[in-house]
Amino acid sequence: MPEEAIKEMAATSEQPPGNEPPRHLVSQEFFFLLQRVDRLDEKLTERIDRVENRLIEQINHVESKLTERINSVESKLADRINSVESKLTGVESKLTGRIDHVEEKLSERIDNLRFWVIGMVITVIAGFIGTIVTLALR
Repeated sequence: MPEEAIKEMAATSEQPPGNEPPRHLVSQEFFFLLQRVDRLDEKLTERIDRVENRLIEQINHVESKLTERINSVESKLADRINSVESKLTGVESKLTGRIDHVEEKLSERIDNLRFWVIGMVITVIAGFIGTIVTLALR
């Protein structure tokens, strides 16, 4: 008898033909327990798959909610930032205008002060020259 046939008969508990003694690799109880373990494994795998799918759905749902909230907050903050930037641009232009105006006034005052100082220096020099000329002519 071929070996494969003997192994198959031993696994399925078939009686070999003729006077050969039965060749059982495993007992019926072990085979039954093995089938039971296999069924339980299938059930457990199925439950694990269901739980995994449910958790994936929940995670995806939470992720989508968080993405929506993040996008909402991001758009609100972007709007606020743009508003603040526009206000700062307006303030910057006002300040630039004021600074330019103050610079013009200071420039005018410095020019006036410069002319006043030059006039004073000329007056003092003319006075000294007049005094020196008067003293020299006497």
